[in-house]
Amino acid sequence: MFLQVDVLYLLVAAALFVVSSIYVGFGLYAPLRYSNPTPSIRKVVMASFAGQLMSDVTPVRSGYFLTPVFLNSLAGVSFEQGMMGVLATGAINAIVKAVICLIGLGYFVSFLPLQTAVINSVFVGVAVLIVAGTFLLFLMWENRISKFVVKLKRIPLVGNKLDSIIDMFANVQKEGRKIRRPLIIVAVMILMSLIVNSAALYFVFNGIWHNTSLSLLDFFLMASFASALTYIPVTIAGLGVQEAGYVLLLQLLLGLPLTSIDPRLLAFALITRALFTGTDIIGIGPLLRVGLKRGSTTLPKSQGDLSSQAL
Repeated sequence: MFLQVDVLYLLVAAALFVVSSIYVGFGLYAPLRYSNPTPSIRKVVMASFAGQLMSDVTPVRSGYFLTPVFLNSLAGVSFEQGMMGVLATGAINAIVKAVICLIGLGYFVSFLPLQTAVINSVFVGVAVLIVAGTFLLFLMWENRISKFVVKLKRIPLVGNKLDSIIDMFANVQKEGRKIRRPLIIVAVMILMSLIVNSAALYFVFNGIWHNTSLSLLDFFLMASFASALTYIPVTIAGLGVQEAGYVLLLQLLLGLPLTSIDPRLLAFALITRALFTGTDIIGIGPLLRVGLKRGSTTLPKSQGDLSSQAL
């Protein structure tokens, strides 16, 4: 089966996956550029690749929250500004994908006999996205959260030890209130990332199936489904859950019986996972550089002690 795959199609798909990840990096750069005009866009994108690589191997893609450490070491971005950028990008990413996923669910339900288990799984993923996106925005903007954090200083014995963390959180909120305007740019970058990602899926599928009647719109909405499934907190980055979703949805779209699995669909799911994760290996270089650089340090630089550095 794998020997029958059109390699040229897979190479195009791999390139598109890389472009999709670059758009995510652009989305991260937009709020950072508004808050701090110094960082190099190339270094921010490479830090984003390192964060995306970590998200590929962690539950609910939580590894992306290590990106501020990479931004600090690679691009000289303070930890507070880096965390602000990650919160902004993560929040908009979650909300945009949740909205598209709900639209896709309505579209597919209108003509496909989706099983209740599938619909419920998608709703779980969408719920996680909406809750996560809203929570991240609250972390950046909500005054009640900052007041609650300040109250932690009153806790006996440990309150004084939390001073640096509390001050860091206050700075993150301060930075977060500066970047409401560029969030629309973040949304556009995330949308572009999804469009390119769906084109990659289209090429992977055509490289295996050949002469398919499925449209790019089908893969665009399918990509939003797949993305929502990666946030279901049962496996690492939705491993297995996402692949099952691909196979089931494609079987229904192609009008194939559900009594058996077409091996070509399984090949599509496995190749897609391999290319999606494999192209993020670009982040291994920045990841190793940061690991070596941080070998003799303990905490990333914050705004108070950040020196103007360039690699």
